Amino acid sequence: MRHHTFTRTAAAAALLAGSLALTACASSPPAGQAAGELAPVTFALDWAPNTNHIGVYVAQKLGYFAEAGLDVKILPYGSTSAAQLVSAGEADFGIGGQSGVQMARTSGLDVISVYRVTQTDTGRLVVPGDREDLKRPADLDGRLFGGFGAPLYSALAASTIRGDGGEGEFEEVVLDTGAYQALSRGRIDFTLSVSTWENIQAQIDGRPYRAFRYQDYGVPEQQSIGIISSGKYLDERPEQAKAFVQAVARGYAYAAEYPEEAAQILIEANPDTLGAAEELVRRSAELMAKDGYLVSKDRRIGAADPEAWEQFGAFLFEGGFLTDSRGERIAEEPDWTEYYTDEYL
Repeated sequence: MRHHTFTRTAAAAALLAGSLALTACASSPPAGQAAGELAPVTFALDWAPNTNHIGVYVAQKLGYFAEAGLDVKILPYGSTSAAQLVSAGEADFGIGGQSGVQMARTSGLDVISVYRVTQTDTGRLVVPGDREDLKRPADLDGRLFGGFGAPLYSALAASTIRGDGGEGEFEEVVLDTGAYQALSRGRIDFTLSVSTWENIQAQIDGRPYRAFRYQDYGVPEQQSIGIISSGKYLDERPEQAKAFVQAVARGYAYAAEYPEEAAQILIEANPDTLGAAEELVRRSAELMAKDGYLVSKDRRIGAADPEAWEQFGAFLFEGGFLTDSRGERIAEEPDWTEYYTDEYL
């Protein structure tokens, strides 16, 4: 399944209507909360601030959270994952993509997807753009893969290669974020990247990648970036949850309609980490807005794509990537409709 592109004009009309509706919802505080009183909410990042988080920073800067009766604190990324923090009740919300939710919830963590930031997969298999011997995924058989220590990433690479007629057999070294530097220096032949971030940085550096989209070679679609909460929080504070999710939706709707302004907000909120990366942030925000990553013409903003959850879930199950709380491979595929909700949009 491929993602749909859309024109800025058509998107703007839809976003305007949605923003007006969300504004109406955000005008009063959650039930049980005194007028003028802001309820504290914590939000955990999954990495250093970047354009995946842009709607959250917009909602904070433009007062959408305050209008919804919320005082949101953005927690910096640390050694503990956002999913673990949310499950343990140490964060109310956090960044969590589809496959992460599917694996974490199956393993026993209390997480559920409440908002989908990206409508399609942002991941890509990449090689240096000047490698004439590596023009297609099948050329990567027997080559050296710079991995990130997770079996799923190796499987995405192998499946993409097999989808192009190759064997999907290669050597692997674990390099984490050092994979990008190793690729540019010719120490590895290929790695995986995020099209809305690392690929843009490579272009800025004058060493663009040749990128292969997994879904063009048979890997199922997934909504790779999203926002999670816990079942416990949603049960105990449903009105605050709805206020937060709808304020976030306003933030991402703004970013889709006004990417330049949203990029500036993100940069100003994080001068130490993004002040020297202004071009990257601006180009990334523009790409995410114009290429349909933030908004789909087929669904309201932030909504789940049930087909993507079912098909990528099957990919995880059949590949043996789903384990229970004891670390044992599960014998029956879960009901994926229990892993996400649109109730709070």
